[in-house]
Amino acid sequence: MHGPNPLETLKILTGEQAIDAYKALSDEHRRQILHALRARRMSTSELVEFLSAQDPEKEVKPQTVRYHIKELEKCGLVEQDGYEPAGNGDSHIMQKLWRATAENVFITTGNMDGLPTRNGYDLDKTLDIVATMKNLGLQFESEDEIREIADAMTLRDRIYLTGLERAKESLKEACEIDPALYVVFRRILSVVRLNQTDYEEYWKSSRKITDGLREAYRRGEGKNPRVY
Repeated sequence: MHGPNPLETLKILTGEQAIDAYKALSDEHRRQILHALRARRMSTSELVEFLSAQDPEKEVKPQTVRYHIKELEKCGLVEQDGYEPAGNGDSHIMQKLWRATAENVFITTGNMDGLPTRNGYDLDKTLDIVATMKNLGLQFESEDEIREIADAMTLRDRIYLTGLERAKESLKEACEIDPALYVVFRRILSVVRLNQTDYEEYWKSSRKITDGLREAYRRGEGKNPRVY
């Protein structure tokens, strides 16, 4: 067994590795594992104990932790760093030790088009979504009302997807950005970068959707929103 190697101060991920890292870190347990492995080397059994202590009501299985480690390893966030005897240290069975690859990780945005995006819906799908809202206590006066809201949702999403392409162009100019902030900025810029006509139409459609759904909610079984 050898001593721990020093961690890199900074690791920059790009391309497919950056996309894989973003997806891997969407899981809370993986974020907790990465945080723990920045502090010190740990075995799978130690990570099981660590995660179990975070939420005693949830069962954490070793095979689940091993899977999370492999997903983090695939995108370069953790790596194996030696072995140690299992149990109390007196076993002849050796277990792997894991550690984070760096103290800080930056994900570059130059090629992050593979990140999940909000998908637009066609009219039929949107009609299904609005109609399903009836089960949530919303009461619509007619099929025409449902169709009007569905049309507005379809238009708004189509405009949003136009702005999304422009947002990606803007974000490619940023060298380094936290993946969570990347998603936030992408959503904001998808609206901000619309031309004036589309910008006004986007908010007009949004207001039509929310006003329509609010009225349907007040008519239905749901408790009326308070007026402040």
